[in-house]
Formats: sequence, C-alpha cells, structure tokens
Amino acid sequence: MGLFRGIKTIIRISILALITVIALIIYVKFDYDKALETPNSDSSEKVVLEIEEGKSSEDILSLLVENGLLKEKWLNYVKVYLKLQDLSSKLQAGTYTLPKNLTIKEIINTLQNGRDPDVWITIPEGLRKDEIADKVISELPNLSKCEFLELTTDTTFIETLTLHLEVTDLEGFLFPDKYAFAPETTEEEILQRMVDNFKTKVGTEDTYEDVIFSSIVEREGFDEEDRPIIAGILMKRHNEGWKLGSSVTVLYYFKSWDEEILTQEDLEDTGNPYNSYALVGLPPTPISNPGIESFNAVRNPIETEYYYFIRGNDNVTHYGITYQDHLENIEMYLR
Repeated sequence: MGLFRGIKTIIRISILALITVIALIIYVKFDYDKALETPNSDSSEKVVLEIEEGKSSEDILSLLVENGLLKEKWLNYVKVYLKLQDLSSKLQAGTYTLPKNLTIKEIINTLQNGRDPDVWITIPEGLRKDEIADKVISELPNLSKCEFLELTTDTTFIETLTLHLEVTDLEGFLFPDKYAFAPETTEEEILQRMVDNFKTKVGTEDTYEDVIFSSIVEREGFDEEDRPIIAGILMKRHNEGWKLGSSVTVLYYFKSWDEEILTQEDLEDTGNPYNSYALVGLPPTPISNPGIESFNAVRNPIETEYYYFIRGNDNVTHYGITYQDHLENIEMYLR
C-alpha cells in the first residue's frame, strides 16, 4: 500500500513538473515572439553605428546594446534568432544610421545590407501629406517635394494603386509607420509603399467618410480612451445635421496645427471648404493621415449624451452636453 502511494506521489510530481515545463516553454516562446516584433524604444532618434570589418556577431550585438539600439535583456533572444535563421555570418560591416525604435527583426534585416544601407524614416500618426513630404525629403534630399505632392493628386497615378475607393487625393491613405527606403527610391515607390501599407494594416472595409472621420479623430483625440468618445460625438453631430465645429479642419486649410493663428473671421469664413465651424458636413478630404487606433475608434464609436469636448490645460479631455457646459469647461480648463 505504501509502495502504491509512493508511486502515485511520483506520478503526481512528474505530471506537475511536466506541466510546469510546458508552461515555461509556452511563456518563453510567447516572450520570444513578442520581443522580435517590439520596438526597442519609443524614440525615433537616430544613431550612427559603425561596424568594422571582421567584427563577430557577438561584437555587433554588444555595439547595438552600447548605442541604445537593443535592450540588453533581449540579447539571448537575438542570438537564438540569428541561430535559427542562420544569419550570424550575414551581418555586414558598414556605417548605418538607425533609429532607436526598430524591432529586432528590422535591425537584423538592415545589418545585412552594409554597402548601400536603407534609410529609415518614421512617419508619426496625424501628419498632413506636406508634412510627410518634408520628413521624406529631409532623409532623401535627392527627391522632390513638389513631385511627391503632385503625385498625391495625380488621378492617373492613383488609379495604379488600386484603392478600393474612388480617390482623387491620397491625403488620409499614407499610412504612418516605420519605413526603410533604398537611397535611390523614387517618389512613386514611396507613395506606393505607404498606400500598400494602408491596404494591409487598415484594410478595405472603410468608406471614404470613415477615412475623413478617422483623420479628424486622429488630430482631436489624445489616447485610446478619448478617441472612441470623440468619434461618437463627431459622428452624432454629423448625423444630426450639426456643424462639426472642429478647429483642426479649419487649420488644415492653412497647413498649420497652431490654433493661435485662427481669428474669428477665419472661423466664419464660408469660403474655406474645410471650415466645419461655418459649414455643415464633412470636409472634402481627410485632414491628416491617421493610425489604426483612430480607425478603430470610428469603427467602434462610444455613444454618449455629450455634444462637446475640449482638451484642458490639465491634459484631460472634458465633455459637455450643452453649449453652456462647453463654455463652462472652457472657462474652467482653458483660461
């Protein structure tokens, strides 16, 4: 009987140990996969990395850590990745200019191109197409801003991009992301990459109206909590025939995001097609290039009793049901 009990205890311990090992393997695999796809940093600051001839993969990984391009806690995962993909011998000597917000996969992929390394460009959410052009040209000065912008309204070129909507302006469809471009990349190729990325990340289910709403929510919202509420407010105002009353649409016309430049005359100008203070309806085009969070907010707006919102000096979004509520919020949080 004692022997039988002992065997049962051993079996229980063995099963528990096996479950523990399996759980550990699953956790490590999950953490490994996540590490490969997670940006090393939130910063797009660029670092010049010089890899001399003859440097081993261990030396190169140490350089990445020293220069803030790779978190030390991920070193073992990188070594495993290099081993599994047989990439250790493919890392090339050269001078690289790398942003700190690359993932492990992006770093290793870039370090295989030492002779003519790609140029990394980070496009943040909410930029206008002219701002995107400025960022691109600052990194690839051989390109033309004028040509870049002309292509965004060239209907012949736009047709080649096979968007699911009838679009005459690429504003709103240049998806914000990190991009690696070869130095000889053309304006057409850059726009193609951004639009293809839009089709992949955003998909093809949204209407043009959805894209416009998302572009406004991107500029009016501040985080994943207030964007769905703001989306709900804007869509409700629109559906009920109200003016949107969004300053960012007015500012788009002036190619600025600085609200201090707006005058009362600007807000009353019916000649500005983007003036949602003076005109009922949506602006004629998107007013920025939104990220996926803003699209999701428009797809899943939160219905509330609110009709107004402001972002206060306390960095909190405050909502109002009536115009009087709105004026009180302005007095309390913006004055």
